[in-house]
Amino acid sequence: MKKTYTLLLLCSFFGTTLQAQSTYTGKPLYKIVTTRGGVALGTFTVELYPNIAYKHVRNFDSLVSVQFFDSLAFHRCVPGFVIQGGSPYTKNGPVSMWGQSPSSLTAVPAEFTTAQHKRGTFAAARSSNINSATSQFYINLAYNASLDNNYTLYGRVTANLWVVDTIVNSPKMATPPSTYSSVPSPKIIMFITRIGSNDTVPVAPQLTSPVNYTVNLDSSKALSLKWNPVSDAVLYQVQLSRDSTFQTDTVQYTTTALTTASCAKRSGNTWYFWRVRTNNGGHYSPWSTVFRFHTFGETTGLAQETFLKVQIYPSPAKDELQVQLEEAGSTLRIYDLRGRMVAEHYCPSTTTTLSLKRLPIAVYTLHVQSLSGKTTQVKFIKSE
Repeated sequence: MKKTYTLLLLCSFFGTTLQAQSTYTGKPLYKIVTTRGGVALGTFTVELYPNIAYKHVRNFDSLVSVQFFDSLAFHRCVPGFVIQGGSPYTKNGPVSMWGQSPSSLTAVPAEFTTAQHKRGTFAAARSSNINSATSQFYINLAYNASLDNNYTLYGRVTANLWVVDTIVNSPKMATPPSTYSSVPSPKIIMFITRIGSNDTVPVAPQLTSPVNYTVNLDSSKALSLKWNPVSDAVLYQVQLSRDSTFQTDTVQYTTTALTTASCAKRSGNTWYFWRVRTNNGGHYSPWSTVFRFHTFGETTGLAQETFLKVQIYPSPAKDELQVQLEEAGSTLRIYDLRGRMVAEHYCPSTTTTLSLKRLPIAVYTLHVQSLSGKTTQVKFIKSE
């Protein structure tokens, strides 16, 4: 996506620091009024996604609050691709500077995700520097898959997308130069106002495959976790664990825009538990119902496990945790109370020292797995 510099809070340009209009209870809504040659062209609305790209939403909201966008033009309109606007030089500057932005605009760091650049989505324009987005934005006219995870998507058009189509299909400047061939003539300008908030909380997805309590799955073959789509979903979060409460032993935590996720490498003779939640850009849904499946081996009841003897000291521990193992060549993993792995360590001998200096004070679970397949887990406390 071509663009020069762009976005956030201006200091020298307006001589003041910008602040967002308010905190977000969901997805802030904006009305974009457009005119061409002084005549009303049409109005469309957009909602932004603070739950996906908070910094870009806050920047846009800050600019709207000081009427930064009012009377700026859509300077790049490419049928089948995008319309783009937000360059301050389109207000009074020469056409040769349209698409540029002054250095007084503060750049916003990239917030790339797997959110899909589908028709009607709203995203940040930038230069080749991924952290150069400022005030310029573009609206996708088709699904531009090549932009996914390369440009920051942070909203979508919610009403009157036909106005965007009218803008892109409007007459353009005559050539030469050829760079003006995507510039509407007469100029199409915008006026943007914040009009409210979409506080809808999405519903939890319904899991479909593998069917709950599926057994005898081959752990050496690829496995896809699947669920039904949620209408307002932008992204989904997928959690896979060997712990039915998801407090420890998390194997995978994936974010995807699809309704399927590839399952991480699995052990044999093991129960796995998985769940999914929806992110609609403003809120997360509750987690879905938990599904479980079992890999080759014991297919009724819990998997058989041979436990490994482990001793730890001291507990509570401050900066270090001493670990005495029954067998050499074990992998040690530390999980927090939310089931997130926060440290991993391979121990070639039967003793090791784990550094806890970077961990906050809390209760943790140490999970140990030996080369022979024995496993065990033990809780410990990180103290002051």
